[in-house]
Amino acid sequence: MIIRTLLAGLTAVGLFLSPVAATAAPAVHAKPTTLELDAGGAKVKLKKGNQLQIKGKLGANGERQLTLGLDVFAQVRIGASTWTNIYTKSCTPNSTWTAKLSIDASADLRLYFPGTSVYATATSNIVGVVVI
Repeated sequence: MIIRTLLAGLTAVGLFLSPVAATAAPAVHAKPTTLELDAGGAKVKLKKGNQLQIKGKLGANGERQLTLGLDVFAQVRIGASTWTNIYTKSCTPNSTWTAKLSIDASADLRLYFPGTSVYATATSNIVGVVVI
């Protein structure tokens, strides 16, 4: 019992006197990215039942091409609701892509890239889609 108490006391004194090396994890700085949506204007009209053709471009400063397989999501929001994924597309070698979307109600449309350890998160401009 006395030995156990003595060891505990010496350990506590040793911890108190020993220098503590503070090691912080290295900060990861993802490359800034840009995301562009082209749907034919800032506000587009779409007949109910027709598909909307969009073009997207994901870019990073100073890079001509991004890593293949980066997923970009087309999202819609109706009124004050949350953004909802309606389409997923992987980037092609030149970081651009096209898609045809079916949108059944008037909504805001944007592209969203969730980011990776290399590339930062990005959102595109918002396009208002009016379904008539």
